[in-house]
Amino acid sequence: MKVFNLHIKVIALLVFACACLGIPDNALGQTEALDKLVERADNAGIERSVIEDLKARKEARGLSNQQLENMIEPAVQLAEDNLPANHVLQKALEGLSKGVPDARIVPYINRMSSATRQAAEVVDPWMEKPEVRQIMDRQNELSPGESMRNRLVESSSRAITQNVSPENISQLLADVGEKSVLSKTTGADIVSAMDIVSDLPMQDHPELTRSFITRALKGGFRAGEFQKLPMALNMAQKRSQIPASNIIQGVGNQLQKGVPAQDILQNLFDGNIGGGPPGDIPKGMENNRGKGNRGNNSGNG
Repeated sequence: MKVFNLHIKVIALLVFACACLGIPDNALGQTEALDKLVERADNAGIERSVIEDLKARKEARGLSNQQLENMIEPAVQLAEDNLPANHVLQKALEGLSKGVPDARIVPYINRMSSATRQAAEVVDPWMEKPEVRQIMDRQNELSPGESMRNRLVESSSRAITQNVSPENISQLLADVGEKSVLSKTTGADIVSAMDIVSDLPMQDHPELTRSFITRALKGGFRAGEFQKLPMALNMAQKRSQIPASNIIQGVGNQLQKGVPAQDILQNLFDGNIGGGPPGDIPKGMENNRGKGNRGNNSGNG
């Protein structure tokens, strides 16, 4: 009986020893895999500070190395293919800081990664058009041309992630690429205009949205005005209680009348959709009051 008990103890000790030895080996393997991924990120040009921020958030959340790898890997693959990746990593940081479960963050990142590749397939041919290159060269804005390309890919990918079709993005760029538009704007303005596509009702009203953006570019909207536009549209919608598509139509009417960009923004903040006195609602839109905005795109990460 003593011999039997001794055997049981020996077996238990062996099992315990194997378990203890296995844990470090497994952890070491995960650490090595993460280190190799970080090295790939460095070689692909991803800023180390972003990776370090992600590692710190991962520690704070108590996530495993494997969970962090799942968030970083899609961005590294993008960077290795000469595609922008920072917006994907920033979305991961945003999700971690908000306490979003990694089971939701990773699928959204994968979706963004796919949308980035789709966006590049649309943006790259557009950037190579002679009329686009000619205008950009003349404005001396092609020195950071790769940056402009990456910004356009990022903004387009955000819109695609939020269910705007690549075809609509392609058509919008074709409209913006007309000489009548390019001659009155700059690369920085175009980038800022594309940045707000995901804030506009492009999915439900593509033609209206495309027309609005091209009119705005031709009508004197600059990068700063485009950056303020989403907030102004949101304020106008809250005050007027009509859909964003109708508000954009009202802004288009103001542009057609030659109203300056700064005045249009102020009108929107004041709730003057038609550019008239306070509370002015363009003719034909009164019946839409209170319907809200079902066309505005939104995403979550």
